Amino acid sequence: MKTFSKFFFTTFLVTLLLSSYQNYSQTVPAPQVPISTPTDLDVGTIDSGAATVTVMDEAVLFYNPATSGPSITLTASVDDGEGNVFDSYQWYLVTADGTENTVTGQTTANLTLSGLAPGYHKYRIYGLLDNEGGTVTCQSEEYQDIILFVLPPLEVETTVNLNGNPLGYCANDIPDVPINLSVTNLTADYSASTNGYENPLGNDFEVTYSWFAVLEGGTANPIDLGTTTDNYDISITDAGSYTFYVEVEYVVKTDDGSRDYITYAGDVIDGSGDPLEITVTPIPGAPTITIGGITD
Repeated sequence: MKTFSKFFFTTFLVTLLLSSYQNYSQTVPAPQVPISTPTDLDVGTIDSGAATVTVMDEAVLFYNPATSGPSITLTASVDDGEGNVFDSYQWYLVTADGTENTVTGQTTANLTLSGLAPGYHKYRIYGLLDNEGGTVTCQSEEYQDIILFVLPPLEVETTVNLNGNPLGYCANDIPDVPINLSVTNLTADYSASTNGYENPLGNDFEVTYSWFAVLEGGTANPIDLGTTTDNYDISITDAGSYTFYVEVEYVVKTDDGSRDYITYAGDVIDGSGDPLEITVTPIPGAPTITIGGITD
């Protein structure tokens, strides 16, 4: 009898733990790094009782600082697929601990959100039916969640390795071990997020890189150095003084370039905190000789 009781208790405990884990996993998004697709961010819709998300690319949004975040409209179905047409709805914002926070005044099929902060957002909807007399309202026991993710602004940190070189060289004498510029860190800004979710780090995202040089402190028509990795060996041969910066963009959501706020730039700074400046000295031509001051 004791053996049976112990077996029953152990089985019950394991079942309870598995159930708790499943419920918790449904509550908290689980990003997979490196993040390069919406699937990696675990965004989209998930039914109550389900363990995996149905991925939706549209659930990944850019953050526009001019509007304090993006806007989006969520639309619920008119029925449950079994012939029951909903009379109204109840929307909730679900925080990381699983708490359902009522979205006040939202009882229609459409929920319009704006000013979404960087990071995860999870919304839940229940359908409601009224009886014929309108005196009783029944809420569905099942629900559907949608997980959204707003891409955070990135701070791009760089470093310089002079490799023993001075801050310049002759145009025909690029150092054998050149001066190297590299991206050392991407910091994601989630300071405005209040939902309690553990958001991915900036370095968890795959990004594209573009390096640029600016000639003699100008800003117009920067020189695209054509390098797409996270580092660049300086190999400029045209004479002049140059400063440098790098631009990064997300891979998980791309754009045609019409939105400048989706590109994050980092200036290359030297050890004193000033912009790194490299001077390429031109190779002079041959001097000429003239004759003067003759005494013979």
